[in-house]
Order: sequence, then C-alpha cells, then structure tokens
Amino acid sequence: MLKKTWHILGDTRIAFFLLLAASATLLTGAFYAQHHYSLFRELNRMRIQDWFPVHWAVEPERVWWVPLLFLFMTGLGINTFICASNRMARLLRQRRTWPAGKFFHLLTPSLIHFIFLIIMLGHLTTFVAGNWQTIPLEADGEVAIAGENRSYRVRDIRDQFFPDASALHDRIAQTRVNLATADGETIHLAYTRPVLADNRFFLLDKVKAGQGAAKRKILPRADQETCNKANVYVEADKKQKKGSQRLLVVSDPGLSLIVTGLTLIMILMIGYFLFQANGTGKYSKERSRT
Repeated sequence: MLKKTWHILGDTRIAFFLLLAASATLLTGAFYAQHHYSLFRELNRMRIQDWFPVHWAVEPERVWWVPLLFLFMTGLGINTFICASNRMARLLRQRRTWPAGKFFHLLTPSLIHFIFLIIMLGHLTTFVAGNWQTIPLEADGEVAIAGENRSYRVRDIRDQFFPDASALHDRIAQTRVNLATADGETIHLAYTRPVLADNRFFLLDKVKAGQGAAKRKILPRADQETCNKANVYVEADKKQKKGSQRLLVVSDPGLSLIVTGLTLIMILMIGYFLFQANGTGKYSKERSRT
C-alpha cells in the first residue's frame, strides 16, 4: 500500500495537474493583489503566520487563495522529490554500466530537481522566519534592534544634491547615513545600496514626503497605494514636506539557501549543456557507437 501510494504521488500526470492548479491560483492571487495592493504589500514586512490569521478573520474573501497555493506547492514539492528519487535510484543501480562522465550527465537533472526543492524550502523559511524592523533615524540617535542587546549610533545623515548646472539642482540625488557599531566600526548606507552586516541587511527607507502644489488629475487617489509608483499623484495646493529617514533591518535566514541553490543550478545547467554540446571524453565515444 505504501509503495503504491509512493508511486501515485510521484506520477508525472499528478505533477502536470499540480502545475496547472498552482499557476491558476497564482494568476487569481495576482488579480487580488492588484486590487488590494496595500493588503498584500504587508507580506513584504510580516511573517505569513502573523499576517494570514488576522486577515482571514476579517476578510477571508480576499486571502482564501493563499493556503490553497501553499497546498498545491507542497504537493508539487512532494511529487518532485519522489520523481527525482525514483530516477536517481534507477541510475544508481545502473551506474557500473556507464562511464563516469555519462553517469554524472544523466544524474544532473535529478540533482537540479533536489536543489530546486532546497530553493523552495528557502522561500518557505523566509515566509515563516524572516524578520523586518523599521527604525526612525536621527543624527546622533540610537538604533536598537528589537529582541537583541545589539545597538548602533547614527554618526551623521547627509543629503547630496544634484549639481547646480543640472535642471534638478535643488533636488536630493542621494542620502548617506553612517552607523557606528559597538566595536567602533562604521556601516556606510545609501539608497539602493543595502549593506550586509551582523548577518542582517541594512537598507535606507523614507517616509513619503508631500509633493508640490501642481494641479494634476488624481488617478488613483492620493491616499491610495498602488504597485505602479508612476501613478502616485498628489492633491493640489499641498505644502511640500521633508520626508523623514528610516532604517529597514532585514534578517532573512532563507536567503542563503535561495542564492546558493540558484548558483548551483546555473553551474549544473551550464555544465550539462556544455558537456552535451562538446561531446568530449568517453561519453562522446559511447554516443558515437550508438
């Protein structure tokens, strides 16, 4: 019974339907995310187990597809693991009948499937164990990491403007922040340039400032978030306000699994196709006989 269940779960036809179901669920979720951007944007700063129960209790009609997606992806992961395991077991039983190069070449697709599962586990780790903290920044202020005794001091916050000859001469081109660690080291931060320190990422963020007084059509409303930042309009006659600096501290234990897995997959795929294209070594002689 167990063996039969194992083979049923590893059937490639099951994989096909799971892929269709997962794709359809993702497409459905994309429409919900497009019309309720602020709701799903919270997932960028919250763990799934903290986010989902709150919104399931209040608005289940908008988040019902999330557990369904996890269910289909779990099924796809199980199916992939069984398929790859069965194929690898067959290859290992016949390994003495092939040259080493051919054996590894045939083994590569199964290895890629296993690494793909590691990448999926990395994403799951990010969803359930990631930590995001947003901390206001002030010159000579203290930056304390919640749940830890570690803290940093803000040495300075400097705005760099475009050159006077530029049409944007009165606009900020870049903001630089220097943080001092307890060991006396300095962490140099700037926008779009995250820094990895103490096993976490430090990124600069800013509270949105009020825009100028230009009269524009508001589409969408000024207070409505949108994933297309080119469509952020402002109401007329609003006074310009200076945005305040914030520090985003991100701890993502799943990132290393994702990056390592993707790197290994690229290396294996490049080697797989180069070996096949060149046709060198004992493997090419074996192929020429056939």
